[in-house]
Amino acid sequence: MSFAVQLNPSAGSLLSGLSCSSATMTGAGSFTCTATLSGPAPSGGTVVNLSTISSGHKLTVPASVTIPASAAKASFVATVASFQTAQPATITATAGGVSYSYTLQLSPATANLSINATNVSFGDVAVGSQATQTVTLTSSGQAAVTVSSASVTGTGFSLSGASFPVTLNPGQTLALDVQFAPTATGAASGQLAIKSSSSSNPTASVALSGTGGTHQVDLTWNSPGSSPAPVTGYNIYRAPTGTGSYQRVNTSVDSGTAYSDTSVTSAGTYDYIVKSVSSSGMESAPSNVGTVTIQ
Repeated sequence: MSFAVQLNPSAGSLLSGLSCSSATMTGAGSFTCTATLSGPAPSGGTVVNLSTISSGHKLTVPASVTIPASAAKASFVATVASFQTAQPATITATAGGVSYSYTLQLSPATANLSINATNVSFGDVAVGSQATQTVTLTSSGQAAVTVSSASVTGTGFSLSGASFPVTLNPGQTLALDVQFAPTATGAASGQLAIKSSSSSNPTASVALSGTGGTHQVDLTWNSPGSSPAPVTGYNIYRAPTGTGSYQRVNTSVDSGTAYSDTSVTSAGTYDYIVKSVSSSGMESAPSNVGTVTIQ
């Protein structure tokens, strides 16, 4: 008598692993996990029991997942409810007396505001004119951040570009235009103060600085090639363009062939002429006209 014994190669397949698509959750949501056997499941499949450990039952999974016959793995969905406190959470899979666990971190989404500068220098700005620089705010956290206010202090400094409050979703930016319009010469300082719901810097400040100065026109000319009388110097005249109303701007005869006019104002256009002066104080005919526009 003889007989054959057929062995089921899957009969000895055991639970061999548990993996998930996420290791960190920053808010409510779901992710996929997979239970794996060491070989194909037997006829009828393999039932894998599931359980979780989390504070306040924030993490839930189905009671079990069945790995179908001849398959080596099966997936299931894990769900995270809204939470406020950072904590670890664990999923455990058990089958045939073998258990595997997977631990992930529940970390509340944080609001964070980044600012592209800690100080802004305007340099020299002529009295009566204005310079603008942009400060950029960025929502750099995982949650929306609300900018409740922004204000400036310091003589000559002002702010434009937004109305508050402003809520920025992650990745969004807000441009603030800071102006410096000095009313007097000399150094000036101020501060841009920003208040927000940022977890890291709810009250931030940007230092502002600038110097009120004057406009300057630098003139140069060539000495005459010949002159009936020796030239001892030059007088420089200026008029608003097109008026012909020239006024001398140098207080005494300039002995060189260059002059810097620091008495001009912004947003003006001026005509300049130069006259040579002899030792007796006689002036020559005017030079050609040079025109300068002050921004």
